[in-house]
Amino acid sequence: MSQHAVKAHSLLGAFVADAASLGLHWLYDVERIHHVTQEQHDSAAFVPLTPSYFEGVPAYFAHANRQDGQFTQYGENLHLALQHLLAHDKHLKMEEFQQAFAAHFGAGGTYNGYIDRPTRGTLENIANEKLTPSGVDDDQLPALSKIPAVLFAYDQSDQMQDQVEAIIRSTNNNEESVAYGFVFADLLDRVVNGEELQDALAAAADGAHPDIQGKLKAALGATETDSVSYGETTGRACHLEIGVPLSFHILKNTASYRDAVETNILAGGDSAGRSILIGAVLGAIHGLDADKGIPLSWILKVQNNAHLWQECCELAGHS
Repeated sequence: MSQHAVKAHSLLGAFVADAASLGLHWLYDVERIHHVTQEQHDSAAFVPLTPSYFEGVPAYFAHANRQDGQFTQYGENLHLALQHLLAHDKHLKMEEFQQAFAAHFGAGGTYNGYIDRPTRGTLENIANEKLTPSGVDDDQLPALSKIPAVLFAYDQSDQMQDQVEAIIRSTNNNEESVAYGFVFADLLDRVVNGEELQDALAAAADGAHPDIQGKLKAALGATETDSVSYGETTGRACHLEIGVPLSFHILKNTASYRDAVETNILAGGDSAGRSILIGAVLGAIHGLDADKGIPLSWILKVQNNAHLWQECCELAGHS
């Protein structure tokens, strides 16, 4: 398979994983998730948005204004970055991106849904012309959401790392966010270039900043192989020091795209925040393989799926 096709599958994998997690996003009670999954034919993916699932347990029902098959705010961020890069000949034009960000997520914009802390703070900074960078001091998973689009647009150019850092700081102007963002970019670049997943995970952890390296290596070296249970060790919340190690654990201990995405949702909490990393990595590795790849039935549940695939192919250079 060509590298262009691998990149297109990676982008699609990130989007599908995000949409799959919408229905149970920010439900922290894993027993409730388990019971809901049993009601939904033993699948946690694409559970219909149902407020009652979030009642009486640790949870936050954030997506009342979304529809089944749409993205969470994470997927919306990735899609916005992809569309921006397509509109600007695969070059990140930060001023124009900030304008598009405000037009999409701001008051009266095209997005109708939950506004998280870094998005809210970024909108305030853009409005006040604080643009270099426009992000806020935040160490949460939104920092990772736009990376696949920028990584693939710049490919192997000398500018790639600078542009990855720029897109992180556009919403998350925080050193830990940059450090974890580089880990994700390194891991994704490795698997896109054909490195075996377990080797790529170990190498990405080895190459991480010393301040975060230990958490990643602990996740890869854990004797507990059930990632839902391992979420008790890492936590299940939105911070990168929680979400990225748990994502590494899921990637190490699952065998397919479907298995990993289901496990991620079953692990609870900020499953959508983790889904971009997990979906992008396994989309690149397994593509549309009938056994291990992105399920066609899931792709068909994503709104505007045909146009989305066309956009993924265009950015990846895959005809």
